Amino acid sequence: LAIGPIARIDAPGLLAALDRYPYGCTEQITSKALPLLYFDQVARVMGLKGADNIALRIEQSVKAILTNQTAEGAFGLWSPSSGDMWLDAYVTDFLSRARASGYAVPDLAFRQALDNLRNQVNYAPDFNDSANGGGEALAYALMVLAREGAAAIGDLRYYADVKADDFRTALAQAQLGAALASYGDQTRADAMFSRAARRVNALL
Repeated sequence: LAIGPIARIDAPGLLAALDRYPYGCTEQITSKALPLLYFDQVARVMGLKGADNIALRIEQSVKAILTNQTAEGAFGLWSPSSGDMWLDAYVTDFLSRARASGYAVPDLAFRQALDNLRNQVNYAPDFNDSANGGGEALAYALMVLAREGAAAIGDLRYYADVKADDFRTALAQAQLGAALASYGDQTRADAMFSRAARRVNALL
């Protein structure tokens, strides 16, 4: 039973839909496993297939994902390949959260994933125009890196001070805010959260 604004989010329905998804690319494996880190009790109550052994499913997902990792740390959808910063950030986010929840993620593979994100951040193109993605993948990568203490604080402050309004979405602005908060720069973090909130409110 959910009461209040969260009642509009059908967590059991979303879990069931993900569980039924027929494909097994890296993104889908991650999308199936990530919520199980937090909604394992919901999954058990729903009686989802395999819900009686959530830990095993997460461990298997980690192993399956890592089969699609390149030597440089990037992730491909169906085999090892590189070039998609958002996918790399998403998978590294999952691996980071799994490690924090006590699941075994090989140290070398995780370090390579972080190194790959750092390299992509270092060579990220300017995103004044929407053709370069509006900074969404970059903001996500910075948030993941910052949570692991692997982001450069100078990068975070540059994007907050110079590029804050160039991020195309409120989510990207909030993710940069979360990255700054991870490093204790609450003033800049609050400014980014405020920008994100204003953008969301403008859409309501």
